[in-house]
Order: sequence, then C-alpha cells, then structure tokens
Amino acid sequence: MTWLQTASGRAFDLLRPDWRDVDFDVDIAEALGRIARFTGHVRSGPYSVAQHCVIGADAIFRDTKSREAAAAFLLHDAHEAYLGDIATPIAQALVERVRFLEGHILGDVVSKSLKSLKSTVDREIYFAAGMGEKGCPLDLREMVKIYDVRMLVTECAHLLGPAPKPWGAPYDTAEPLRIVGKITPWQWHHAADEYRDRLRKYLPERFGAVAPPKPKTGSGRAARRMPMEA
Repeated sequence: MTWLQTASGRAFDLLRPDWRDVDFDVDIAEALGRIARFTGHVRSGPYSVAQHCVIGADAIFRDTKSREAAAAFLLHDAHEAYLGDIATPIAQALVERVRFLEGHILGDVVSKSLKSLKSTVDREIYFAAGMGEKGCPLDLREMVKIYDVRMLVTECAHLLGPAPKPWGAPYDTAEPLRIVGKITPWQWHHAADEYRDRLRKYLPERFGAVAPPKPKTGSGRAARRMPMEA
C-alpha cells in the first residue's frame, strides 16, 4: 500500500502523485497545521509546519515585494502534508545507519529515494498551484533555501533556546530574520486559517474569490508519472 487516505477523502498516490488529487484548503492547510516542527521539541507547544511556512512567506514578501517568491516559500514544505516532516537529523541518521550496515552505495540510494519522493510530490503541488511544471521555480529555489535556513535560525532563538552543540554550516553563520515580536506557537486551526489566507494573498489568480483556473497541461502532462521519475 503506497497511497494515503487524506482528510478530504482522497487516495493520494505517493509513488504516482497526480496534481488533480492535491487539495490545498483541507489536506495541505490542515495537515500542515497539525504537523509539529522539531519533532515536537518545543516546550511552549507544538509549532506547526504551516506557521513556519506563513512566517517565512511573509518575511520574503516584506523584503522583496514579490508574491511569487512568497508563494514559493509558502509551498516549499507542502509535501509534508503527505509525507510527514522527517526532520533533517533523522533523515541523515537513517542514511548513515544504512551506510554502516550495508555500505555507502545503499546509503546513497536511501538518500536519493527520500529526495525523489519529496521532489515528485512537490512538482504536483506547485503545478496544482499554477506555478509551473517543475516544482519550485528555478529562479526562486536558492532564495527559498536561504530563507529556510534563516527561518530555522530565527525559530531556534525564539523557541528552542541556546543550542547545546553547533548546528554546523550553513546555520551557525546565517542571519536571523527580522521578526516583529516573539514567535509563539499557534493553535492548529489558526495556523491552517493563516495558511489558507496566504494562499489567497500570494496566489490570488489561483485561490481568489472566483473559481480557480485549472493548470495548463502540456503534452501528456496530466498523466500520472512513473514511480521513481526524477
């Protein structure tokens, strides 16, 4: 079984995801509102992926005035609504364990497999949002990565306190974002509402009051992909 039953009642195929099965208002907004970052290790309460995406999107929009850049950040973790938030230390530990037990080649296969699952689901989500066929737009990927690192540094300062050990590059030298006030975790339903609000703010053509247009499909684009297509 490689499909997921979603909150909206869909069967989302994790190996052959289809943009037509992507639901933003329920499946993505609400799941991200319930999924805790830092594997729940925030003493003030669960800090959701949805809140992370909203704060980061607002920061990019404030700095660049680009709705597309803000939308790219808002969607960059949306695959976690279907795949869960596998924290980076856990993913890296899994890869290292496989390398120790089975060798570097299989460890690399595990690493590539995790990345492939994420990127394949990402492409369908960005396409369903009307942002192109290749996932996060190429010209915005580096900006999203930089702001994601800066968000982590900011979240650690606000939510986790001093690090007991260095995080390593690039986190130890990253500049925190300018945030008004202190980050405090939102209730999941509030985080979901804020996420839905930003969909409409940063992608008004797709999520505005009028009926959203369907993404334009190229030759064969609407067909389901093969499982491990990169």
